[in-house]
Amino acid sequence: MTAEHHTAKRRYMIRFLGAMMVYSVLIMITGRTIRHVDPTWAKVLLSLLPIIPIGVALSELLRFVASLDELQRRVQFEAVATAGVLTCMLSFAWGMLEMAGLPKLPIVLVTPLFSASYGFGVWRATRKYQ
Repeated sequence: MTAEHHTAKRRYMIRFLGAMMVYSVLIMITGRTIRHVDPTWAKVLLSLLPIIPIGVALSELLRFVASLDELQRRVQFEAVATAGVLTCMLSFAWGMLEMAGLPKLPIVLVTPLFSASYGFGVWRATRKYQ
């Protein structure tokens, strides 16, 4: 690993994890307070507040991927492709199961599903190219 890549990885980890910590705090605050907010416009603004750190985290991910070499970018591409396929397949399957009477799941769970699938995709692609 080059010094430049090490610096990019460190910067990514600090900024990404910082954004995710802010996101976690905002999710807890939003979850506890949204029922007590009266005007609808205020509820909308409060519910969208956690999107800001998610945007920061994703922009840091894009910046980090841009700093990678060709093989590492290929691993990231395959991870994103895997995550997209798994998320589409599993969310579609659950939608069909809902039609069969299983409980409805909130759409907000698609993001953690994609994130977990992405992690699996990175693991899978990394093993493939070792």
